[in-house]
Amino acid sequence: MRAARILVTCLLACPAVACAPAARQDPLLVRADSRAAAIPTVSVEHSYLPATDQGRPDSRVAYGAPDTPVYRDRPLNETLRASVELADYTRALDLAGLMAVLRQQGPFTVFAVPNLPMERFARGGMPAPAVLRRTLAYSIVRGAYPAARLSRLAAQAPGKPIRLPTVDGGVVLLERDPAGRLVLSDGAGQRAPVWIDGMVQSNGVLYLTRSLLAPA
Repeated sequence: MRAARILVTCLLACPAVACAPAARQDPLLVRADSRAAAIPTVSVEHSYLPATDQGRPDSRVAYGAPDTPVYRDRPLNETLRASVELADYTRALDLAGLMAVLRQQGPFTVFAVPNLPMERFARGGMPAPAVLRRTLAYSIVRGAYPAARLSRLAAQAPGKPIRLPTVDGGVVLLERDPAGRLVLSDGAGQRAPVWIDGMVQSNGVLYLTRSLLAPA
């Protein structure tokens, strides 16, 4: 009875939002924002095969894969799950136990990996969860780093890579190539060019890369 009274007192003394775990972002506390970017869906075009059954349509138009809207007032985990182009990356984050991190308030900066590089990485089967976590943790950085902020940091230290802290305590390097494009690197020769610049989310920023940067 005493435990029940304590629970009732808590519910009466504070809203349900305030009693929720502090680490998880509450969508009720996020200001609505209808501005959106888009994640293009290109991997379907590479994997498309004409239908062998003549009774079915066999065109990319008939089986189109639309772009995924990226709304500013939605968290990273929701956007990742909604994207066709990031389906393999999202599944790998689930297996690695990292998707739960992206439900938190953050902020985080995610350098998401499209389907084709993920399929090359997982050729022959998805690696064990521990291997996945060690690899994919390098694609999630603590802190919000929109493109404008990265440009300022690069200008403050010309010719030197920007050191970004990952969620598992590592460091990933970010620099600009001679053409001015952002490139992730591990400092040991591995490089992952940024494909789509930072899209603002309610708990961070989302980029897309052209390849997977695995730790050495």
